[in-house]
Amino acid sequence: MKMLLIVFHQSIVEHSHALMKEYEVSAFTELHNVAGRGETGPTVQFFLSPGSNSMILTAVSEQLAYRLIDASTRFNAKQGTGGHHDVHQFVLPCEQAV
Repeated sequence: MKMLLIVFHQSIVEHSHALMKEYEVSAFTELHNVAGRGETGPTVQFFLSPGSNSMILTAVSEQLAYRLIDASTRFNAKQGTGGHHDVHQFVLPCEQAV
């Protein structure tokens, strides 16, 4: 099992939800107004600001994790935005404890 940490600009939240639905990911946690600093610079920390990010955490099979990553890679290539509206995904090992 893998934990996917998916970070995306609030402007593409519909795409992220559609991706979860398309790949039948029925269980995830979504955090809004996630602030930080990355390759494209800082995100703004104001509630629902134009620069805010969201984050989805989901525990999925290894096979599904890499299918989701592939879908996001294709989305990023299609967008060609240079980073601000890309989907960023990170994979962590995941083991259910309780």
